[in-house]
Amino acid sequence: MLRTLRRTLLRSRLRLTVRPLTAGAPDLPPTASDALGTEATATEAITYNRVRVATATALALYRSGHRLPLANDQLDDAVHALHFPYSVPSPATRAALRAALAVLEADPTINITR
Repeated sequence: MLRTLRRTLLRSRLRLTVRPLTAGAPDLPPTASDALGTEATATEAITYNRVRVATATALALYRSGHRLPLANDQLDDAVHALHFPYSVPSPATRAALRAALAVLEADPTINITR
């Protein structure tokens, strides 16, 4: 509860830009149970959900012009800004986020136009 209250009181340190939507909020990527089914192990589900959060967050950071290196607090703020339910960024989630952002930065075919 203290973590939720603290998150509510603190202002985000990062500014993320998002594309305008015509109606409603976009759906989040499917959860592990939706994507992998009920036969997935706990380890598979945790890994899938961790990478799901990291990939979506890395894409939002990249589109907003943020590049590596980023501090842990900045990565945490970005995850919270996307309102993933029950998401508490762990060291493994931050590592996956940095890896996804590094891939986006390294790919010469990706170009963000505004």
